[in-house]
Amino acid sequence: MEGTKKVFTSELQTYISELKEVMYQKGYSNCQIQTYSKIWNNMQTYAKSQPNQEFTENFRQQFLQDVYAESLENRDSMYRITRATNMLSDFTQFHVIFRQYCTSKTIFSEELKDIFVGFLEEESHRHFTEKTMKSLRIRLLRFHDYLYDIGIRDFRSVSGKTINLYILSLARFSTTYVSETLREIRRMLKWAFDNQYIDIQLAKYVPHVKNIRQQKIPSTFTAAEIDQILSSVDRANPIGKRNYAIFLIAAKLGIRSSDIRSLTFSNIDWDKKMISFSQKKTGRSLVLPMPDDVGWAIIDYLKNGRPETNVKNIFVSHQYPYGELSTIGNIVPRQMRSAGIKAPANRRTGMHAFRHGLATRMLENDVPLPIIAQTLGHADISSTEVYLRISLKQLSKCGLEVDL
Repeated sequence: MEGTKKVFTSELQTYISELKEVMYQKGYSNCQIQTYSKIWNNMQTYAKSQPNQEFTENFRQQFLQDVYAESLENRDSMYRITRATNMLSDFTQFHVIFRQYCTSKTIFSEELKDIFVGFLEEESHRHFTEKTMKSLRIRLLRFHDYLYDIGIRDFRSVSGKTINLYILSLARFSTTYVSETLREIRRMLKWAFDNQYIDIQLAKYVPHVKNIRQQKIPSTFTAAEIDQILSSVDRANPIGKRNYAIFLIAAKLGIRSSDIRSLTFSNIDWDKKMISFSQKKTGRSLVLPMPDDVGWAIIDYLKNGRPETNVKNIFVSHQYPYGELSTIGNIVPRQMRSAGIKAPANRRTGMHAFRHGLATRMLENDVPLPIIAQTLGHADISSTEVYLRISLKQLSKCGLEVDL
C-alpha cells in the first residue's frame, strides 16, 4: 500500500489557496470560507516558527494546543477549529473535502448515485432505526465524496489501489469506526456485483479489519511529574487557579475528567470535607474525602479566579459567556510543555494519566485492590487489575493472574 505523501509546512499556502478554490466550487459560503481561512492563516504563522517541519497529525495537535487551547473549551469553537484543521489535513493528503453532515435529503452525484442510493434503499428494508440508517449514510457519503473528488465517475474505474488509498484517509478514526465502515463498503460493493451494477467483484479489495477491544496498559504520571506539573502552573492568574484545582483533584482523588467538569457546588460538603457525585461513565454514586490542599485550591479559584456566571458547575470556561467546559483534556499537554516534560509520541498524556498515576502509587504503597477499586469508583475489581501491569515490582506479590 502506498504511504501518505510528505507535506511540509512551507507548502501550506499553496494547499490553502487550492482548498479555498475547491470550497467555492462546492458552494461553501463566503462566511464559512473566511472563518476557516483565519484559522489556516494562524496555522501558517505558527508554522513559520517551525521551518522544514512536516504537516503531520502531531503538528496539527501541537498547533491546536499552543494556539487554541482556551478556545477548545467552547463546544462550538472546538468543532469549528478542529473541522478547519481536519479539512486542511485531508486536502493536503488526498485532495478531497469530506462532508461532515448527512440527511435523508443528501444528494449523491448523478454518475455514482445508482449504487449508493440503491444499496441504501435495500438496507432500509432491514428495519434499521433511523439513527443506524443515518450512520450508514454518513459512512457511504464519505466514500462517495472521496471517489468523486479524485475524479471517479464510474465504478469500473475503482481499483484495489483506490480502496487502499481511501483506507489511509481513515487513519485518524478508531478501529471500531474503520471496521464498521469497511464492512458496509464491502457489503455495498458485493450488492452492486450481485445486482449486476458492476462486473468486477470489488468487494475482494476491501480488507477485513477485526474490531478487537484490547485492554490497554494505562499511561501514568509519576509522582515527580505530577509535582512538576503542579509547580509549573501560574496560580497568579484566574485560569491558572482553575487548572491547578483541576489537576489537584485529578491527582489526589483520581476523579475522571468528565466528572470534574460536571462538579457543582452541591457536590461538596464543606463541613464534612467530602465530595460526592454520580459518575458519568457508570452512573454509580461515589463519595470521597476532600484533602485540605484540594479544598483550599477550590476556594482560591472560587474567590479569586472564577468569573461571575449563573452556571452551577464549579469549573467554567473563561471565555464569554463563561459556560460549562466542553473538555479539560487539552490543558494537560500544554502544562506538560510548561513543566518541561517531554513525552514519547506514543504515550497518552491526558487527564486520565493523573487517575492512573494515583492507582499506581496506591498499588506500590500496598493498598489492597478492593480499596483502590472503591476509590476509583470501579464496579468490578477486574477493571482495577489492569494497573498491576504498570507496577512490575508488585507482580510478585499478587496472586491475581494478569497476562503481560
